[in-house]
Amino acid sequence: MVRRSHPPPVAGADAASTAAAGFFRRFIRLSAPYWRGTDRWRVGWSTLSLALLTAVMVALAIRLNLWSADLFNALETKSMDRFLLEVGVFVLLVFANTATVTLHLALKRRIQVDWRRWLTRHLIGEWMDQARQYQIGLMPGDHGNPDGRIAEDIRIATETAIELAHSMLYSLLLLLSFIGILWTLSGVIVIPIDGIGFDLPGHMVWLAFLYSLLGGTLAFILGRPLVRSTDMRQTVEADFRFTLAQGREHAEAIALLDGEPEERRRLAVLFDAIRDIWDRQTASLWRLMAFSSTFNMVWTMLPILVSTPRYLAGSITLGGLMQTAQAFQQVTAALSWPVDNFAKVAEWRASVERVLALHDATEDVRDDITHSAAHTIKVERVNGPALTFRRLDIAMPDGRALFTGIDVEIMPGDRVLIGGDPKAAEALFKVVARVWPWGHGTVELPDDAAILLMPEQPYLPTLALRAVLAYPEPAAGENDVAMADALRRVGLDALVPRLAEVARWDQTLSGAEQQRLGFARLLLCRPTWIFLQEATSILDPADEAVMMRLLDEEFPQATVLTIGHHPGLEAFHRRKLTLERASDGAIFVRESWPRRTGPGTQTGSGWRVLEWLRSGYGHEG
Repeated sequence: MVRRSHPPPVAGADAASTAAAGFFRRFIRLSAPYWRGTDRWRVGWSTLSLALLTAVMVALAIRLNLWSADLFNALETKSMDRFLLEVGVFVLLVFANTATVTLHLALKRRIQVDWRRWLTRHLIGEWMDQARQYQIGLMPGDHGNPDGRIAEDIRIATETAIELAHSMLYSLLLLLSFIGILWTLSGVIVIPIDGIGFDLPGHMVWLAFLYSLLGGTLAFILGRPLVRSTDMRQTVEADFRFTLAQGREHAEAIALLDGEPEERRRLAVLFDAIRDIWDRQTASLWRLMAFSSTFNMVWTMLPILVSTPRYLAGSITLGGLMQTAQAFQQVTAALSWPVDNFAKVAEWRASVERVLALHDATEDVRDDITHSAAHTIKVERVNGPALTFRRLDIAMPDGRALFTGIDVEIMPGDRVLIGGDPKAAEALFKVVARVWPWGHGTVELPDDAAILLMPEQPYLPTLALRAVLAYPEPAAGENDVAMADALRRVGLDALVPRLAEVARWDQTLSGAEQQRLGFARLLLCRPTWIFLQEATSILDPADEAVMMRLLDEEFPQATVLTIGHHPGLEAFHRRKLTLERASDGAIFVRESWPRRTGPGTQTGSGWRVLEWLRSGYGHEG
């Protein structure tokens, strides 16, 4: 199987930086088509507008800093006129800030949901394409719970990315703007060393950098375990949700088996894992929050305490003191962005990793099929009447052979019952359906064949009943008459008045009713080649005979291939292919001609060994 290559392991700090660089490259590669796609101009203008609004927010912060100096200077001089003027300026600043913030929020949320919509559709398109959603489940790897990754992790990956990008840009602009202000306000102080005075300009800037560097370093050390614990928590939370969903999906089976105690035990074990990782995350957060609260409290008072001697000495005014304190706080706030966003970055990265893992798994399946043609089964349409399996070898996704060397031809109008080894029989159908590509050989399908494959358990989405009957095609109201007739033909008269009803049909209907509904779909789509995979397994023999006679009546010219093990099915088929596994694991095919009681009855029966399939790797493992 083809796998995407990864860089060789690197030790120490280089490994961390290499992993981070690789992570961002993978995320950018996944997201770039949104920013460069057909809507790139609209997306680009929206992003530019968001950045400009961020710059306006910084400009307002600068103006508020200047206003603070003017206000406190007015208070120091006890000037009522200047005080009233500053009140008026403040009102204008409030209106301007409110308008900017609300417009920024609306635009930011529009970009967030638009990017999420695009990435959700993109990943669903990769995942639910050419049976990859089924094939991925057969492959090892960290790609479980794809529903949670698509619904929740994409939301966090896109929303938080915009939040972090905005706050980072805001902090950067804030830093660039207020460093100059703080440098000017700091003036020059003289530091005596060994009786010699040294001039230190911009001392408050150096203090802000030193304080932020110390805080950022300690926060990184204390909060580093938070990344791992956050990633692990999202994984165990997803496992817990998935098991709850399984309990809901299989509620009836659990109740019939009296399986509630076991389900409660499994859920309790899974929640214990959540509790354990919660405790680990709490310990990481406790250390980080204890430091952050101390850091923020000192950060608020430190510039005032440091600048007060200059104010008392008359070097700066009260307004200058307050402006210096605010400028210091703005600079340290900008420099403290990593500290303030450490937990959010950890959560975002964990979600992005889960999204990337699912994306990589879909690409692995695609590469495995498209770039390894010599190791995949070729299913093709040909200008011929028959369905032909030519030297067909079917393998497991890891390369282990399931069985080898099948050579069988099915002619139009044939009625073939396939029995024997159930795994081999089901694999044949999955190959025809193009959902099982692993192996060698060729399957030739008639070019004009309209094929319908009916699994044992039909898929019944939560839609109106008419849409369920038409699935996967869209339902049209003018088909209601045909749908009602199809329901009556399969003995589901009670469902006729419920065509417009939306329900959980997989829970509302019994297993036998669901299989009957599958035959109603068959009557509506009118295929020429019909594949039944245990499609009557839940029906009693009398109802099974009714459904099979319905096929004879409605589709006398159709080709029917049936996987089934009920003895009563032989009466409705002209040929029987039995896949038998020898003691050494090889598969051989026997052909017989059962007696039919329906149209085209043939007399006599016998056994003929078509082909003895032996190979050194004909074992299932």
